[in-house]
Amino acid sequence: MMFHVERKIKTLFRRGFFLFCIVALAVSCITPRHTVEINDYILLNNGKEILGKEKGLTAFMFENNPRKIPFQQFVAHKYNVGSYHDVSYSVTIDGNRYKVFVYENSDVEKYFDISEFMVSNVETDANIVGSKAKFIALSMVTASNEDCLAENSLFRNIAVKHLKELKDEYLNN
Repeated sequence: MMFHVERKIKTLFRRGFFLFCIVALAVSCITPRHTVEINDYILLNNGKEILGKEKGLTAFMFENNPRKIPFQQFVAHKYNVGSYHDVSYSVTIDGNRYKVFVYENSDVEKYFDISEFMVSNVETDANIVGSKAKFIALSMVTASNEDCLAENSLFRNIAVKHLKELKDEYLNN
């Protein structure tokens, strides 16, 4: 009887070892997903498309704070836009006129793969006051529809400065 028990133990060990090898092989083939944390903001290509341009606009994206009012509401009040949907506003900086587009949450997900970015500001549903959107994106064009955030734009520094100030004002109020 003792011989029979040892034989079953050896068989179980072989099966377990074989199963372990298969699982180890499967796990080693899965590559970890790399995510990027947005500390301040990030500029992303191929955003909203505008009339007369082949490529989509460059977007200024930052992480939302769900404890704040929705960003669209903040911008609508600040610039007297009136509507919280499809928000865009005009601003004059140093005598030049620009137009800023605020992306709807569905547009952010449409144009950009937000799974590539890490959310560091996670809140429970009870603490969420504003939007559940994870990220906020904006684009800015000149009066002649030139992408101000494009890599080769002469207006890039002006646009980044304005959008960073707007973001900081929203997050610090």
